[in-house]
Amino acid sequence: MKRYALEGSVIIIGILFSFYIEEMRIQNKNVEIKNELLLDLNRAIESDIIQINNVRELLNKSQAEISEIQSDIKTNHQQISDLEAIKKLLAINVSISFFPQEGVFTELVSSGSFELIKNKELKSKLLEIYNHQKERNYSISDDIDVLMKDYTQAIMTNFRIGINYSPFDGEIYGTLIMEDYVFDSEYYLSNEFYGFNSTLKIFGFLYSRLLNDIKKSHEAILLLSLAEIG
Repeated sequence: MKRYALEGSVIIIGILFSFYIEEMRIQNKNVEIKNELLLDLNRAIESDIIQINNVRELLNKSQAEISEIQSDIKTNHQQISDLEAIKKLLAINVSISFFPQEGVFTELVSSGSFELIKNKELKSKLLEIYNHQKERNYSISDDIDVLMKDYTQAIMTNFRIGINYSPFDGEIYGTLIMEDYVFDSEYYLSNEFYGFNSTLKIFGFLYSRLLNDIKKSHEAILLLSLAEIG
């Protein structure tokens, strides 16, 4: 009788041990998947940082053009020619937006791997950039797009700029070619136009600051995720 009880106990222990081994195998596999996704996320984060730097560089160039235009307006249009002013106005564009790569984070959440992250600060930073900062980014981008559209319309209308298009120049969208213009000095020197440029410059500064905050969060995630994987 004792022999049967012992054999039964051995069988039960064996079954429980096999369940434990299988559970550990699944858990280790899930951790492995989580770490692979974090490595993929790091590559996306690094790419996003490059994009942020490029967008901020373009914003800085546009803000420099605005500063030169306003400086010329202050001197009653004595610093640059009509043609130079038109070229600078056409070069201004602060509606360059940053679009984060969200695919890996989405997979991290949908696969359940996000819950396996042990570092609470990493989880907090991920939620910050893919929720709060993402919404702020899209919100201010939408506002700037509307403002930039109105600014472009004002330039094209008041300076009567004729445009042609070369579809095969440029990396993505082709190149706009100015064919002719009629310079409106009165509008150029007006308070309305000066204020328009100031507003555009303010939004450029605000967006650049937001991008800087997003970049810092991205850099923090790179360090935290490497620590998590290690």
